[in-house]
Amino acid sequence: MSNTAAFDTLAAVYDRDFAESPVSRWLRERVWSWLEPRFQVGDTAFEIGCASGIDALWMAQHGVKVIAADISPFMLEQTRAKAEAGNLGHLVTPLLFDLNHLPEWHGEPVDGVYSNFGPVNCTRDWVGLGRFLAKAVKPGGYVGLGIISPFCMWETLWHGLHLDFRTAFRRFKRETIATLPGGGELPIYYPSPRQFARAFQPYFQFERVRGLGVFLPPSDAFGVVDKRPRIMKPLIAAETHLADTWPFRTWTDHYWIEFTRGENGP
Repeated sequence: MSNTAAFDTLAAVYDRDFAESPVSRWLRERVWSWLEPRFQVGDTAFEIGCASGIDALWMAQHGVKVIAADISPFMLEQTRAKAEAGNLGHLVTPLLFDLNHLPEWHGEPVDGVYSNFGPVNCTRDWVGLGRFLAKAVKPGGYVGLGIISPFCMWETLWHGLHLDFRTAFRRFKRETIATLPGGGELPIYYPSPRQFARAFQPYFQFERVRGLGVFLPPSDAFGVVDKRPRIMKPLIAAETHLADTWPFRTWTDHYWIEFTRGENGP
């Protein structure tokens, strides 16, 4: 099954099985708190892997024009339908986009780029992605990427305690084959923040790394916390106060890495 077909299959259950989880909603709102000061009304953002359009609609509700890119036509159709239903169609432009076959950038440079919950883990051509984004982003523009980390404390401990060592240590090899709902499969790669920062040189200046999902579980264990709201409050407190600090930001399900576009051109 191709990557496109795999994500088309995921589109049918994405909101129900992932986006509507209380843990997922909290993590997404945390990312929004990081994006909000980076974009102003009237700015244009490029989103890599828009999925069903949740982040694109939030950005549009704040007056930001969004080029919402995804490999799945079904995901893009959901994004388009939600934008039109919310009278935001004039601010959201769906775009068919494949990270492993990057196009030439022919439009005006955008004010910033963001990608949430790991779409860029579907490629290992991080140097090529950096070169592409250097053409897409204005000098001084912002890039914020949510990347699946090569080590997740929750995943290793939870699945290790349940004797599922294959899942507990799957990230250690730095690549794996993920099985999506409906049986679709696709390769996933786990770059470190250092690898990503190196790949984006010399066009981008590295700013910082934040943890996203250190004390809260990864998606395959959302139910552990969703069904036990009493334990969610202390986990959120720990996430809020410690996830951005060392060493916790390296033990996370995703890390959020931020760059500023420099003056050098590709």
